[in-house]
Amino acid sequence: MAGGERTEKPTARRLRDARKKGQIARSRDLGQALSLLVAIGVLGWSGRGLVSGLASAVTTGLERMGRTPTHDVAMTDLGPVAIDGLRTMGVLVGPLALATAAAIVAAHAAQGGWVMATEALQPNWSRLSPANNIKRLGPSMGGVDLVKMLVTVGVLTWLCVHVVTGLLTRSPQLARLAPFDAAAAGWGEALRLLRWSALALVALGAADYGVQRWRLMSSLKMTKQEIKEDFRLTEGNPEVKARVRRIQMTMARRRMLTAVPGATVVVTNPTHYAVALEYRRGVMAAPRVVAKGRGFTAMRIKEIARAHGVPMVENVPLAQALFKTADVGDTIPAALIEAVAEVLAYLIRLKRIVL
Repeated sequence: MAGGERTEKPTARRLRDARKKGQIARSRDLGQALSLLVAIGVLGWSGRGLVSGLASAVTTGLERMGRTPTHDVAMTDLGPVAIDGLRTMGVLVGPLALATAAAIVAAHAAQGGWVMATEALQPNWSRLSPANNIKRLGPSMGGVDLVKMLVTVGVLTWLCVHVVTGLLTRSPQLARLAPFDAAAAGWGEALRLLRWSALALVALGAADYGVQRWRLMSSLKMTKQEIKEDFRLTEGNPEVKARVRRIQMTMARRRMLTAVPGATVVVTNPTHYAVALEYRRGVMAAPRVVAKGRGFTAMRIKEIARAHGVPMVENVPLAQALFKTADVGDTIPAALIEAVAEVLAYLIRLKRIVL
């Protein structure tokens, strides 16, 4: 496979950059379908009240017109009428409008939230290029959109035929109903059709969102070289980071070696490990490790200890245990206190140290 092929998933940095440009997976159909479903639900819940309220508003308006005096209507007469009309419409249609708006906001939030893509607002003459627009309408995108449209039309047509067929089979019974009851039955069937249609559109919108996300992730795929460049920009150059770590380790080792002259004793392996301990009676609760190392570092610890007259004791198991269980600056583990105390007592008997 060629090294320049885009086969790798986009990194988090590439996804963030795409989001800044307004490139996010979003289905317009899903938001519209959710708002339609919520609107139908509100209509089914408050349909009778909405119709009754509208009828009452029309009746009140007609009665007010009948009581209007014969003189010309002035602007002062229109104010109360307009205010009452707006209040009535707000009470009747307000819940429907608020629920629909909430559904639209929820749909946008579920699909990535609101994005202020300032880069997308900047002029870009390539968007006006006919060649680029033709590429956007290529075979893959156009084919998917065509299939989506055909599926949507097919599903809605099937639902309409199913509901209308059921309504036709009940037409003899509906013909014997009173006009108001027949209208109520027809309204119920219409709501059922709208409800099932909205549910189907929501399902199709969810599938469309999946398609849009697949398109986005496919368009943002990266080559292996781009992955390496992105890692270098995000995490830093590995060679530079390794060099920094080496410098830091060297500086830490130098600081550690400066504490060896003040050590009380150096426990050795004798060649592989060296651990320098410091203990001050009445000042420290237990001895602490001031330096440790193996190999070249162990050799440097012993050289400095020898140059400054720090006593050295060869104890293979103790040196290895101290090296593995205690860090520089830590007090020795409780399990090793007795062994270290024996070393200190041995040096006191030899009058090599005074605590």
